[in-house]
Amino acid sequence: MADQTPPDVATCPPSLSVGLLSYERVTSEMRKAAPGITAEQIQTFIAVLRKGRCSQIEICRITGFTRQATSRHVAKLVKAGLLVQRRDPESGRRQVVRLTALGRLVPAALNGISRRLN
Repeated sequence: MADQTPPDVATCPPSLSVGLLSYERVTSEMRKAAPGITAEQIQTFIAVLRKGRCSQIEICRITGFTRQATSRHVAKLVKAGLLVQRRDPESGRRQVVRLTALGRLVPAALNGISRRLN
């Protein structure tokens, strides 16, 4: 089983613009939306959240994951209902990934927690 310890804040950029939320709170909210989600899947979700509509190659560049790993993470997040993957209307070959309505609720919940803490 992968190590689920939080990253060192000094060496890791903040995952979301949610104020001073801890890694544990972000992880907790993500796991409410998708029980069993892994740290790598959370990183993949956050990459899509930050980038908006993007390809899996762009997610690979952001996260540093391999194409195969990214494909697995995206598939799990699609199955959980947090992401959707469709053909890019501008390019018939390229697939794009974006947040679903449920996926957009996660950062809204995190921002609500941040406002309550401040």
